[in-house]
Amino acid sequence: MDAFLAVVRDAGNELIRNVQAADALVGMSLINAMAMACQGLIDVRLPTGQVRPVSQNLLLVAASGERKSTVAKLVMSPFSEADSQAEAAHKQKVDQYQAELGLWRAKAKGMRSAISRATSKGQSTEELDRQLIDHALAKPSEPRLRRILREDITVTAIREALQGDGESIAITTDEGHMLFKGDAMRHVGLLNRLWDSPEVLPRDRADDDHQLVMNPRVSVSIMTQPGPLKEFLEKGGAIARESGHWARYLVGSPPSRMGYRLVNADEPTWDCLPTFHARVRELLAQHRTMIESGQVERKLVGFTVDAKARWVDLASQTEGLLRQGEYLSDINDFASKVMEILARLAATMHHFSGEVGDITLDTLERAFAIVRWHIEEYKFLFSPQFVVPQDLVDAQAVAAYLHSRVWQGPTSDTHIPKNHVLRNGPVRERNRLNAALGLLAARGAIWIWTGARDKRTYVRLHNTFFGQTPMAL
Repeated sequence: MDAFLAVVRDAGNELIRNVQAADALVGMSLINAMAMACQGLIDVRLPTGQVRPVSQNLLLVAASGERKSTVAKLVMSPFSEADSQAEAAHKQKVDQYQAELGLWRAKAKGMRSAISRATSKGQSTEELDRQLIDHALAKPSEPRLRRILREDITVTAIREALQGDGESIAITTDEGHMLFKGDAMRHVGLLNRLWDSPEVLPRDRADDDHQLVMNPRVSVSIMTQPGPLKEFLEKGGAIARESGHWARYLVGSPPSRMGYRLVNADEPTWDCLPTFHARVRELLAQHRTMIESGQVERKLVGFTVDAKARWVDLASQTEGLLRQGEYLSDINDFASKVMEILARLAATMHHFSGEVGDITLDTLERAFAIVRWHIEEYKFLFSPQFVVPQDLVDAQAVAAYLHSRVWQGPTSDTHIPKNHVLRNGPVRERNRLNAALGLLAARGAIWIWTGARDKRTYVRLHNTFFGQTPMAL
């Protein structure tokens, strides 16, 4: 959190204090909001001379109960508010459009009738023809509803939302399983192209209605639980990985805060988050004014001389770490894009915080501190050598259940029948539970023994292990 500039850092610390969610969960939500607010207004010039968008894709993996939805609702409220206002204004515009269209049609009908009468009388219709042509060109335009937040969206709806020049949307959800099962994730090639933000994304529709998308800006933010992500990766995730889709994401799976949150009866106070929201609203208003004017001109943000030199140095280090056996060789897909992601994030932080001129070395270093954390997370989630074995996943889940539901404290002698854990715990398959308990026993977390009289198998909890904060396998 300290890597962010003041307006974002203060809002983030306030969210952590009031919501008691993981700092990375809060931080990734703030990055998403900043990118969404800035992507339609600025581009970044890389030290190599390329001009790139500042859109960001984010994937956060956290269990149910980590307050993903609460954080998302708080951080995204200016966008929800803007969408609600847009829908209300659109309704009024539609009513006005219908009235104007009715008048237009009535006038057109009268002109055609006048032309018919003149023709029947053998009179010249030249002037009436000209008036009808002018009238046809003055047909009222149907108003367009522009919404930023999209969730379970189809490919067709994505293209329709982006039709025109410079449109900006965000595909964002705190229920990742819905997006994984939806239409959009079956077309990761399109999502990859949208991250690249091509100048033109044409498509000829079946009804010959030419649909043209120019300079689109799209951010994607997925908050999901481990189970749905694992299912998606097992069923169709190979295509997403092999196409480089996940390489375009900042990913994170922060440690759980459950069981360590403080209960506070005081009503939370919000002094810093409103300032963050005000900046988001300001940037959204700027983009709305620009897009409605029809003149899309994004500000181009570059790097200062020392920041450019540092970026080049980091890029050289990254290239060296891609060699076989080096640190980034097992995630070379992500590493090949990480310098661009870094530049995008630095430009977003710079512009959102109201910095003037080019991106400074300080801002670049702050962005690098954040991206460096995400490199470790990408290795954890996607590196073949960091794939977490199922028995360890199950052991962590069983340990959390025993700690929260069974353990009676540091001076207790807590023991429980193994069948009770099987019936009521998080792992209901006997073989998987046996493997998980065997791992816990090997790590000194539990003892397993058979009762002399009843011949039942019992699990006894080791107080030293369950007294750790947090527990570590």
